[in-house]
Amino acid sequence: MKVLLVNPNRYKSPPVPPLGLEYITASLEEKGHAAEIVDLCFSSESYKDIDNSIISFKPDVVGIAVRNADSVLYHTNEFFLDEIKDIINHIKSGHGLKVIIGGTGVLTNPEGTLEYLNADYAIAGPAENTIHAVLDKMGRSDTGRKVHHGKTAGGISCRRRPLKIDYKKYTEAGGVIGFETHKGCSSSCVFCIEANSRVSFKDPEDVIEEIKSFVDIGYDSFHLCDSEFNENLDYTIDFCTVLKKADLGIKWAVYMKPANFNKKLFKLLKDTGVYLITLSVDSWKKCPLYWTDYEKFVFGAKSSGIKVAIDFLTGFPYETGDNLSEYFDILRRPLPDSVGVNTYIRLYKSLQITDIIMKDAKLKDNLLGKIDDPTFIKPVFYNSIDTERLKHLLGDDRLFRIEGPEKGVNYTRAEASTETEAAKK
Repeated sequence: MKVLLVNPNRYKSPPVPPLGLEYITASLEEKGHAAEIVDLCFSSESYKDIDNSIISFKPDVVGIAVRNADSVLYHTNEFFLDEIKDIINHIKSGHGLKVIIGGTGVLTNPEGTLEYLNADYAIAGPAENTIHAVLDKMGRSDTGRKVHHGKTAGGISCRRRPLKIDYKKYTEAGGVIGFETHKGCSSSCVFCIEANSRVSFKDPEDVIEEIKSFVDIGYDSFHLCDSEFNENLDYTIDFCTVLKKADLGIKWAVYMKPANFNKKLFKLLKDTGVYLITLSVDSWKKCPLYWTDYEKFVFGAKSSGIKVAIDFLTGFPYETGDNLSEYFDILRRPLPDSVGVNTYIRLYKSLQITDIIMKDAKLKDNLLGKIDDPTFIKPVFYNSIDTERLKHLLGDDRLFRIEGPEKGVNYTRAEASTETEAAKK
């Protein structure tokens, strides 16, 4: 089959290359299909670009990435699904083609998202293998199950190459090239749609080859797209050991959690070019050991010469202002470089935290958004600590930043800070 893959993500704070579509393209081509990507991120005429791609490529089916349903942060929230729905309707009505949707945004409510977007099939979870079953189903005109759950088995072969996307546009607009080392997450965070998902690791040599293919064409700055790099300490050390041996001369930023770390890992991270760790921290029912690990992690990373930015999610049900003051004191102690605080929790139908809140009438008073819609497709937030109260609790402590009012992510902020410091010297 000929498959046209569409990236409808036009969010530019920062712009994020469609990594997932590159992996899907490689998987399709490996199985004998033809695949092309139409990237709308910087398009000034989206529908014209789609029409031209369909006319020239003549696809049998179109796949559309749903990276996110919205931009997640309450204050500056942007809802993406209506624009994606318009694109799907344009493709179906104007060209008579079937549409498959996939991406992390589908996981929030696979059946509800499929219906809302008026797509024909949905893949919830990793699609590199599952898309072949969906294409086979379509080839047999099978009108049965519409939602397929993506699965990975064993190790994942890494076949992506930087051929389909114009990365120069992304880097010039402040974007950074990403890569991944595994899929899935074994953590049980009640607010995360990827919690308790099956974990499959990539061969470190394959990932290094992928990074090298970008280095060979002039790129040396990267960020990791794993939910958290240190899912498994042994794998993380093995990967960094192989990367150090490759001596690619890159710099990269990682997302991690306050677990699965040691002194050897921090040294390897520094030796391989890690300049920033974004540490994901939350306050949901944490024991004292969690906060001890947090402090040890920050001390270990900082002593190795790596900057640490904290992403702190708090304001959960049944927490109080006293709880928050205690958390802020703990967060200060090891002297991270910054702490971003978010107290607006985006709810999705599939989340444990949503069930907890919806079963307690008192908690429902703290809901904001489309609260009468049981699908949670449109943004609904839980908030018990509003911005003004949070400002009062934080005072004028410049270590802390309230997330939401200003767009941006830690790795681009760190880049901008480094450039500013260099200009002053």
